[in-house]
Amino acid sequence: MLLICSSKNTTAQCIPENFAFQAGEKLVFRGYYNWGFIWVAAGEVELSVEAEQFQNRDVFKIKGEGKNTKAFDWVFKLRDTLTCYADRQTLSPLYFDRRTHEANYNAHHEYWFDESNKQIFSKIQKREKPVKLDTLTNKPCTFDILSIAYYVRNLNFSKYKKGDKIPISILIDNEIHSLYIRYQGLETIKTKSGENFECLKFSPLLVEGTMFKGGEDMTVWLSNDNNRIPIMVEAKILVGSVKGVLDSYEGLRNTQNSLFKQGNGKLDIAE
Repeated sequence: MLLICSSKNTTAQCIPENFAFQAGEKLVFRGYYNWGFIWVAAGEVELSVEAEQFQNRDVFKIKGEGKNTKAFDWVFKLRDTLTCYADRQTLSPLYFDRRTHEANYNAHHEYWFDESNKQIFSKIQKREKPVKLDTLTNKPCTFDILSIAYYVRNLNFSKYKKGDKIPISILIDNEIHSLYIRYQGLETIKTKSGENFECLKFSPLLVEGTMFKGGEDMTVWLSNDNNRIPIMVEAKILVGSVKGVLDSYEGLRNTQNSLFKQGNGKLDIAE
């Protein structure tokens, strides 16, 4: 009986601890689109973390907001909002909300994670179609597309060598995918002012869909310090390429032994 009760109340400890971020962190990225040989400023993404209560638990409210520049509205208007409530100790998601507004396409995805019964309840509405309800069987250490980024920031990359695959489990469009990120070693990113940021470089395996072809067509550079800030993300899409570059940051958790001079500031990454 003790074993049964213990297993029901235990949350999967997928990371030893969260050392990379804290409530109050905000990161802003500039988005670029490449079609041919020219990178064009196309939008902005803001990621923020707040401390809140959800279902009587201490959680991080992680929010991601993406929008294109007004100059692109006539071509493809994009306003996406992602919200995740993740347990403050384990980073396991409890609830995930995705509101998609892309051109004439609108969708609303909601997911509730029931850890005790290892289930995920979903509620999805696309365009004007009827609402779809579903129940999925959850797997240990499964993250949504937002919380996975904060989980990866807390990985111990020192135990991996170049070329190693690090398995991840991620919920995408009402389906759990067993994927991986491939560690590519260290690489230095330079700013226009001459600053150097040593980065951990890796490529995640992507799911084929309306935007990506699938495969390892995305590269991510994380700062090689305890903040593990995404410095740059670059990916091939079905038509052209996209790039996200860190523009500003504030509320960083780690100020000592950090690549960032202060707890907030701006960057100007060399293209």
